[in-house]
Amino acid sequence: MKVQNPKHRLLFVGDVVMDSSPEICEDIRELFQQCVIRSCNVEAPLNGFGKAIHKTGPLLTQNSSAAEELQKLGFNIFSMANNHICDYGSEGLFSTINSFPKDAILGVGTEKEAYLMRVKIVDNVRYGFVAYGENGYGAIQEDVGVGYAWVNHPSVNSDLNNYKSQVDILIVQVHAGVEMIDIPIPEWRSRYKEILDNGADVVIGHHPHVVQGVEQYDGKYIFYSLGNFYFDYESKDPRWNIGAILELEIENKKVRSYCVSLTRKIGNKLCLEQKDKSEKSINVLSNKILSSDYVSQIDAIAVEQWHLHHRKYYANPLNGFANYSFKGLAKHIKRLFFNRRVDYSMIWHNLFIESNEWLVKRAIKAILNKK
Repeated sequence: MKVQNPKHRLLFVGDVVMDSSPEICEDIRELFQQCVIRSCNVEAPLNGFGKAIHKTGPLLTQNSSAAEELQKLGFNIFSMANNHICDYGSEGLFSTINSFPKDAILGVGTEKEAYLMRVKIVDNVRYGFVAYGENGYGAIQEDVGVGYAWVNHPSVNSDLNNYKSQVDILIVQVHAGVEMIDIPIPEWRSRYKEILDNGADVVIGHHPHVVQGVEQYDGKYIFYSLGNFYFDYESKDPRWNIGAILELEIENKKVRSYCVSLTRKIGNKLCLEQKDKSEKSINVLSNKILSSDYVSQIDAIAVEQWHLHHRKYYANPLNGFANYSFKGLAKHIKRLFFNRRVDYSMIWHNLFIESNEWLVKRAIKAILNKK
């Protein structure tokens, strides 16, 4: 029977790395029950498969039971286009893929599979889903045929135009952005708007590990980062355990409204924050994006990140000296004594991952402009 003027709710959350068995509060379960689509970002391969790759940065896995746990919670779309899904090579990747329903996976596999759109039809409404990540270890390019879909691959824009012609609503998830800052940089804002210009109806981001704001563009929405949904990893930053649940309300094949609810993870327990607290927090984050001093805020963050992290990232791989403490300098000299090799992995990490490249360029320009 054909439903007249169908209304649907679609639900999206951010990053998942699950090593414990989650205790989900009833208020979250009720949200899940009201939605026909429930999607998360599977941030790491299941453990027990494959060998660790050589890369700069942490290597992540999650409990082999995570696939079953996520499906029990009600998730039915799984984005896997991210910078950790290939941490244990193709064996780890495909073992993880094979643990989920094949038609529910986005953004990974062979090149053909990774850039594929998944279509879900609900009450005669055709929903299209695709997922991409910024460049990283495992991104599919000319010399890499297996891994995850790269958001800046030359075919993406034309693919999106083609996909939109086949569906009523096209939803794009992107795993990108500078980690642990609560405001998107201009370069990603421009890219996400370009994605909307090429056919997407909504862009949903994750990767920064903190919640970022919402922006409306040409009547469409960008949700820059949903933060961590359930991420079993220790962090001193309290924002690590704050995530966002996004609900999209679809009516007459259009995105009519949205709701963002914040969550808090304490141990293995996940509950909703108070509604007024969620609304206030999202408004503050969204206003940051549109504020008159937005660019100066970003430049200040870039300079701060340069001095905290990236200056060292550029010095270390070439066996150079950054601003070390006495203890740190002693450790660095010890490393040099035993290993004088150039760290090409770190150099690649600096130059080819877009967020790193763009942030450093912005920092250097800001520093030079002050001289």
